[in-house]
Amino acid sequence: MDIGTIDLWAVSGRSSLHRASALSKLLAAGLLVSAVIVTGDVFVLLAIYLVIAAGVVVARLPLARVLTIAAYPALFALLFSISRWTGSLVEPLLITGKAMTAAAVMVLLITTTPYPQLFAVLRRFLPALVSDALLITYRSLFILLELLNDLLMSLRLRGGLTKRRYLHNARNLAAGLGLLFVRALALSEQLHDVLRLRGYSGRIAGGVSWRQTTRHDIFPLGASLLILTAVLFFRYAPGARLYNGYFLLAAILSLLAALLVSHRRGAAGLGRVSR
Repeated sequence: MDIGTIDLWAVSGRSSLHRASALSKLLAAGLLVSAVIVTGDVFVLLAIYLVIAAGVVVARLPLARVLTIAAYPALFALLFSISRWTGSLVEPLLITGKAMTAAAVMVLLITTTPYPQLFAVLRRFLPALVSDALLITYRSLFILLELLNDLLMSLRLRGGLTKRRYLHNARNLAAGLGLLFVRALALSEQLHDVLRLRGYSGRIAGGVSWRQTTRHDIFPLGASLLILTAVLFFRYAPGARLYNGYFLLAAILSLLAALLVSHRRGAAGLGRVSR
C-alpha cells in the first residue's frame, strides 16, 4: 500500500467529494459503516459496495487501485469466515463482504480528505495527546517509507538482492531492516527533542477548515443517509427483502452512470488537448 500516493490523491483532487468538508465526510463514513454492520443481506451489501465504487469514480480516482487497496482486509476476513464455516455460503460471503465494503468506505474517505483535516476533526473527540500522537505517527510513515525505498534500492545496487538466492536475500534484508529500525528510533528521539525545544505543551496547532460547510456536503451526507435508511428498511420491515433486487439494480445503474460521465469527461478533456 503506497501511503504517499493516497495522500497525493487526497490533496490534489478537485472533485465534489474532495471539496466537501472533512466533518461531513466523517459523518457520512460513519453512516455507511453503520449500514454495513446492520445489513444481513448479501444483495444489499453488494449494492452498498457498488455505490462506494461509484463514489470512487465520481471522485476521479483510479477505481481498480482504490478497490485493490480496500481488498486487503478481505484476506483476513476470509480466514475468519473459513474458521466459522457451517456449510452455508451466506455467512462467509457476509463476513468477507462486510470487511471489503467497510474498508472501501474508509479508503474513499482518506483518498478524498487530507490527513491534517481528519485529525483536526478527531481532536474534538479524542484527548489532545492521543490525536497529536496519531498525527505524528502518520507523518512519520512517509519518512520511514522513503528510508525503506532507499534501503531496497541500495541493496539491489550492491548485489544484496539477487534472483534465486533466497537465503542470501533474507539475511541481507534482515540486516537492512535492523539498521532501519535503529534509524527510526533515532528519528523518534530527534522529533521528541524538536518538540521540546519548540515548547510543545500538549497541542499542535491545526486549521479550522474542517468545520467550514459547503454545498458539496449535501452529496456524501444525503447519499449515506439514504443508504442507511434503505438498509434499515430491508432489515426490519416485514417482507421488504422481496424488493432488495431493486436496490441492487439502482446501485448498478449508479455505477454505470458514474463510469459513463467519467468517460465522457475524459473524452472531452482529450478533445480540448488535441485542439
